[in-house]
Amino acid sequence: MSAPTVEATMPAQAGQDLAQVTARSAPAPMPVLPVCTTPPVSTVATVRPSLEGLSKAELAQRLIAAHERAADLEERLAAATAALDAAEHQAAQLEDRNRELASDLDNALDQLAGHALHAEQERLIRTPAWSPWAASTDREGYDR
Repeated sequence: MSAPTVEATMPAQAGQDLAQVTARSAPAPMPVLPVCTTPPVSTVATVRPSLEGLSKAELAQRLIAAHERAADLEERLAAATAALDAAEHQAAQLEDRNRELASDLDNALDQLAGHALHAEQERLIRTPAWSPWAASTDREGYDR
């Protein structure tokens, strides 16, 4: 987002003084700062210095610097908002994956419990050493 021009914010000062201020070299681009997750410490001065005695050029220069700072803060806010949105999206995906894994684990435990129950039933129900029914089904080399 670009900062509004001085003419748009202070039309009474647009004139020769503004031409002198804008004729100066453009400020160096601000480096991209990492997004800070800690709450900011208040750096705003509670007492505002008096603007009396400042020339129009100095006031215009301060206004331009304030607009640049506001634009920088807006960019940092947008970056922080994008990072927050990405983190929330990833958290939602992880919650969905966690639910899927919990469901898979529950199904596997149910299946394992079924196998254990079947094995326990086989252990408890002994087949007799000899039975006409066991011989007819098993045959073990003998025919009826």
